[in-house]
Amino acid sequence: NGQINSSVLLSGDQSELTLTFYSGQTYRILVSSQEVIGDVYFIMKDANKTQVFSSKDQGKFYYCDFSVESTLQMSIEVIVPNADSPSGLVPSGCVSILVGFKQ
Repeated sequence: NGQINSSVLLSGDQSELTLTFYSGQTYRILVSSQEVIGDVYFIMKDANKTQVFSSKDQGKFYYCDFSVESTLQMSIEVIVPNADSPSGLVPSGCVSILVGFKQ
C-alpha cells in the first residue's frame, strides 16, 4: 500500500511534505527524479524540526525504511541541488515521492 506525490522542480528548488506515520507500521520512503536535475536528496524531520534521516550521501537509490513506536508527524523535504547548464537554461524535471507501508 502506498501514496505517490509528484512535482516538477527546478534546479535549486526545495519542496516539503508533512505526513502522519502510525504506530506499529513499517514504512518505506522512496524519492525518484529525472537525471537532468542532478542528485536530488531528501531529509526527514520530526515535529520539532530535528533531522532524523538524510539521503544526501546514500547514493543514487534514495530510500529509507523505518518503523514508528507511536503515531507522529514528520516532514519530508526534497532538495534539488543548484546545477549549471551549458545552455544557460535552468534545468527542471519531475520528482516523485513514494510513501509505502507493509500490512
